[in-house]
Order: sequence, then C-alpha cells, then structure tokens
Amino acid sequence: MNYNIKKYSRRQFIGTTALGTALAFSTPGSFSQAADLRKYEPNLRDRLWMWGHGPNTLWGYAENYKIPDGNRIDMADAIDSMGIPNVCVIRWLGQPEPPFDGYVKQFHKTKRVAWSIIDSAPQSFEQKKRMAFELSDQMPNFTGFFLDDYFNDLAAPPEGAGGEENYSHGILPVDGLRELRDEMKSLKRPNDLSVVLYSHQLYPRIKRYIDYCDVVSFWTWHATDLAALQDNFKRYRELVPDKPTLLGTYMWDFGNCKPITMELMKLQLDFALEQFKEGQIEGMIFHCTPLVGLDLEAVEYSRKWIAEYGDLMR
Repeated sequence: MNYNIKKYSRRQFIGTTALGTALAFSTPGSFSQAADLRKYEPNLRDRLWMWGHGPNTLWGYAENYKIPDGNRIDMADAIDSMGIPNVCVIRWLGQPEPPFDGYVKQFHKTKRVAWSIIDSAPQSFEQKKRMAFELSDQMPNFTGFFLDDYFNDLAAPPEGAGGEENYSHGILPVDGLRELRDEMKSLKRPNDLSVVLYSHQLYPRIKRYIDYCDVVSFWTWHATDLAALQDNFKRYRELVPDKPTLLGTYMWDFGNCKPITMELMKLQLDFALEQFKEGQIEGMIFHCTPLVGLDLEAVEYSRKWIAEYGDLMR
C-alpha cells in the first residue's frame, strides 16, 4: 500500500459541506431547520466514528489490560489526529462529569456527536437520559444516544429452562425501550438510538430489543475471535438482516489483555472495507480515543488506512 499520511483537521470535514455554519453552538432553536446529520455522505470517511473515553479513564484498568501509560489525549484531539469526523462520547468511570457545558465545547467542529445513556457512570438511567436529552437540544451536531454493553448480562438460558422467551434483559426491558422511543419524540430533532452487540451475544431473543434501536454497533471482544468474524457477521445478518450497522474496530486486544496483532488488525480492516463496499455496514467505530498518542502500531496503521481509504465512495 502506498500510504499518504495526513492528519485531517475537523475543519476539513465540514468545510466543503453546507453544514459548516450549522455546527456552531448557537441558540437551541436556530438549527431546527438544519439538514439531518444522521444521513451520511457516500464516502467512507464521513461514516467513521471513534469510541470516546475521557483522557484519564483507561489508566485505572491499565494494569489489567496491560495498556502502556502515556499521552492523556482528549476526545476531539484524538479524532482530529485520526482523521475521523464523528465521536461517541461513552462515559467511563464517571467521566466526563456533569455539568457538561464546558466539556462539550471541544466538539464545536466535530461533525456528529453521540452520547451514552447506558454506561458505567454512577448516575441513574433516568438522570443520564435527562442530561443527554438536554445536550441533544443544545448541540446542533448531536445525533443520537448509545446503549453501551446493553446485553452483557444476557446469558444463554439453562438447558430445559423453558425457552429463551422466559429470559429478559435487566438494564432496560423491552417496555423500557418502547417508552424511551416515545420520549425521544419530544426532542427538537430526531436522534438515533444505537446499541452495542458483541459477536458472542447472538441469541435469537436479542432481536426484540434491537427492533427498538436504529443502529447496531457490532463488536468482537477477543481479537482471537476475529478469525471467525466473517462467519459471526453472517450469523448476525441472518438474525438482524436489515438494521444499519457500524462495525466496531478495536485497536487493542482488551479481551486478551495485550496488543492486537497486526495480522488481526489488518483482517478486521480488510473485512470492514469489503462489507462497506457491499453495503452491509453503514460505517465503523474505532476504539478508543485514549489509545491515540501511545505510539501503538495498530493505531498508526489505522490512521494510515483511514487516510488511504477515507475517500472511497459507494
């Protein structure tokens, strides 16, 4: 590959569109007529997201995951460095802390911002929802809400337990999702509801939850399982054939607590490119912002890959 290494500024992502002026944080009512940012441009780069954690949040678990210490980069700077226009703000270890007025200023030129309402932060679901709803009405580039690790307590039912239909999810049941969808209608603009799904969670009963979500982000937790990515994604598509999907792309093997091998890093990026061309995925999410600036081979390779393929159209 002949890589053209270039760090794209956030200004470049919006400067050639009609959205530039709409992304300035102005009065809440001034963007009600703006274009729907949930609609992507046909190029791959516009469909790239980064999983955002606060600059100091991985280090509490760095010893467990064997992550090297280093640069405490924050979200907007990280996506700028990677050439990625969109960020999912996923609160981890309580960060960022409310109120968010000062924190979100860094996103004034970020094209799209999604925000977690199920995550590891200490507030209740109702509190997280209220805070995210307020941000949605204040930020013209706010496009949706994330349910992180939503299916983590969804285990296979014991043999002979009477069928999967007897097992429901504890964080937010189906009725809760239905109620959330109704509440989202009261916001100034429509927002997407996205959910995290791992390749080891492909139980048929997840479909009744996913039916209430707009977007699925599909992840492989153990990098060693990427060898089965093609088969697992096929199983996912058999279960969820037409839901818009972002392919989650780890740049560290968190499941095995070690750097991801370049063979597996290239495998998942090659697979993502193929699925994008075929229209099977809407885009990708790179994980995660605190890894940027640590001089990791997988991060640098991803940065070069984005520079080379970001302009690919479909």
